[in-house]
Amino acid sequence: MKQLLFTIAILAGAWSVSSFGYFWFESLLDVEIGYNEAPFIYGAYYAVWSALVLWIFRPSLITRHGVRFTYEHSIWTVLILTMMAGFLLVILPRLPETSWTRAETPVEFFYANSWYFIPKSIEIVFQQILIAALVFALSDYQLKMSKLSLVTATLFGAFHLTLALAYDNPLYVLRYAIAATLFGAIVPYLILRVRNGFFASYAMHCGYYAVDITLIHHFFAASN
Repeated sequence: MKQLLFTIAILAGAWSVSSFGYFWFESLLDVEIGYNEAPFIYGAYYAVWSALVLWIFRPSLITRHGVRFTYEHSIWTVLILTMMAGFLLVILPRLPETSWTRAETPVEFFYANSWYFIPKSIEIVFQQILIAALVFALSDYQLKMSKLSLVTATLFGAFHLTLALAYDNPLYVLRYAIAATLFGAIVPYLILRVRNGFFASYAMHCGYYAVDITLIHHFFAASN
């Protein structure tokens, strides 16, 4: 139980502090949308966070559960990077221009361009490491997959409710919380039962944002 509580505490702490750091950097750099305007700085920021949590959870992920980077994983990495590059360089620039005509202020992601997804993809690595650490910590208690999925779905969905602290758009917060809950229910099975499940989980996580920004460009397309 001590290991599980430690994992949850580190997960919640790292997630919260990194999020506050994101907005602190926006103020420091005097930018409106950090991922668009300072992608490499934010990419490096989340790369440091990813390395930090990987080091913290190294005894669990590598020593106890034997997680290793293999040749097959390198193929998955190249495949995912190729698909991301294709979306960012070919598909996203060709989507319809957007126009916001409502009274409330749109969330930052509404204005996401191709540069935005460079740090976002690294942030997702950071989140996936935290999720994997949680799943492995829970699996040590020999929980049934249904119970394990319920716990991760609840925690992942609850963490995304904290978006309400930064955005005053309840529909946006609810939409992401629901998506996170559904994803949290699936990810234990992917990581524990599916070959190369971590990479499948990562691809699904990135794919959600690709679908979301595509829908945004079509639903809020500027009228000619």
